[in-house]
Amino acid sequence: MLDDSEEIRIIVERPASGPICSGIIASAWEKSTGKRHRFRWSENKGGGLLVTLAQDDTEIPSPKPTNPNWNWNHTDMLEDSDIDELWKDFRMDSPGDWSIMGERKMFLHRDLFLRFEDYCIPYVDDIKEGRSEDYTWEALDDKRSEWWTAAADSARERFVAEGHHVLVRDPSDWVGVARRHLSYHGLGGIDSTARTDEHGGIRLGFTSVFHPAIASGVLLGCWERAHGRNGRASVSYEEGLVTLELRSSREIAA
Repeated sequence: MLDDSEEIRIIVERPASGPICSGIIASAWEKSTGKRHRFRWSENKGGGLLVTLAQDDTEIPSPKPTNPNWNWNHTDMLEDSDIDELWKDFRMDSPGDWSIMGERKMFLHRDLFLRFEDYCIPYVDDIKEGRSEDYTWEALDDKRSEWWTAAADSARERFVAEGHHVLVRDPSDWVGVARRHLSYHGLGGIDSTARTDEHGGIRLGFTSVFHPAIASGVLLGCWERAHGRNGRASVSYEEGLVTLELRSSREIAA
């Protein structure tokens, strides 16, 4: 850390995300000093991050709490054997730089994600890319629906591009699929499955979920990898719990 009369400079090595790390540092500094600060950041090719803070007397209202409109209690607990498998390849290459099974990890608070969503909503204007016709969201206005669709389709594309192998024989197999591709990453879990048609259609009931759009995109990617064709996702709510239905995007003759 470098300190002079007007600015504070904080150097971070190997940040997981420059913008997110900068915001966390700035908020922590403001909380500890009790004073508002402007901040800016810059990254170099070597992976370092420089955050510069300067005191600012501008009066800004405190942020309001964010609350998702779906059940978010963490009732999906992993078994001890699953936890052991998850952490057996834990590696810490340096302070603040750790990985599991070769993937670097970082914690992302849902509050941050929801605030980012709210910030983006006013700027959403007819997103042209993606498969908007393959996503249906219950009780969302048009702009938020477009944002959720973009988030879900981005999650689906990322999952499919990674080339995962997904094998599904019975509806009950989806519990294990969700555990591997959602629960291990803190994205939620399911506890109920029901077949809806003879062509892979499935209804999944969540015990909890980080964000329905992200979870739906990942599981739609799983469905498409398992069945080898495009699918469609539809989210609804039953007593506050999220329900996801996956099926083929095209009608298949019996």
